[in-house]
Amino acid sequence: MQKITIFCKASFTQGLGHLIRQVHIAKELRTHKADISFYIPKFPAAMEILKQNNFSYSTVEGFDTASLKGINAADVTILDIQDTTLPFIQKLKEQSPTIISFEDQGEGRNQVDLLIDCNLNSENAKNVSPEVKTFFGLPFSVLAPEFENHHSKKRDFPNQTQSLLITFGGTDPHNITLDLVKHIPNHFKTTIIVGPGFQNRDALQKLGNIRIMQNVQDMASMLAGYDVVFCSGGVTLHEAMCVGTPAIVISQVEHQEDKAKTAENSGAAINLGQANSWDTTRLPEILKMGKKNLQGMSAAGKKCIDGKGLKRIIEIIHSRHPAKDRSIDP
Repeated sequence: MQKITIFCKASFTQGLGHLIRQVHIAKELRTHKADISFYIPKFPAAMEILKQNNFSYSTVEGFDTASLKGINAADVTILDIQDTTLPFIQKLKEQSPTIISFEDQGEGRNQVDLLIDCNLNSENAKNVSPEVKTFFGLPFSVLAPEFENHHSKKRDFPNQTQSLLITFGGTDPHNITLDLVKHIPNHFKTTIIVGPGFQNRDALQKLGNIRIMQNVQDMASMLAGYDVVFCSGGVTLHEAMCVGTPAIVISQVEHQEDKAKTAENSGAAINLGQANSWDTTRLPEILKMGKKNLQGMSAAGKKCIDGKGLKRIIEIIHSRHPAKDRSIDP
């Protein structure tokens, strides 16, 4: 049985997107009989997600050499912690023959075996050690399996925007949701998805005329049911592009805005800037978008992301370190 260890960051300020990505990967690997263990910070919302998905986990104080004490050897170690240090990777290599890192901008990335980053393109590979195998670009965006199915479904938009979905991750640390809703006219069909770390639900309920949801199990169907989604520049942006839902992006952190700008340049999204300084003046034109604009943004998003990234990542992992008793082919 293949032993896989996953180190994943998660917190109120960093959100839960990295963990959700690794849960998608881990669930697929589990169907291939892999033995999986997570190591995460002591963040209750993250711990609850792993419990709900029946994954074993341990908590760590930080992602450094000290956190590796007492951790058993693994065939494959997956890192979704970004900004790895060289000592951490060197120590990790003593107990794991294959190290895979996601979106890693730290000095340690030049010592890993595989570097995966859907936010970078092939040109960025020249800045990485030639000994590291890189998989860059939107084809490697990891989404839940149902997104591949929704990608092929035809979208039909009204003559003018009617329905809005608002979702700013598991925690929304900058409280974008409450600020945005105050600018939305009552005649729109508006649904807000709040995550397990969201702290302003009572304030939202006082505004009235909005639907509030939590623990959405089928995000692909949810996104596909709305004309426009307001989101940050994380995983939800890629999910929206995959199912063809025009995205209006307000980024939580600086690196998300780079992704939002790329999506805007492709025609799939509109970038309103950072959480603390987003552009409210563009809302009237956005809320009046007609069928032609909606369909154009939808088609542009689908052209960028096909929903098959999860399959590609699983194949990459197996081709690098095939399991001896794998029951199905990659």
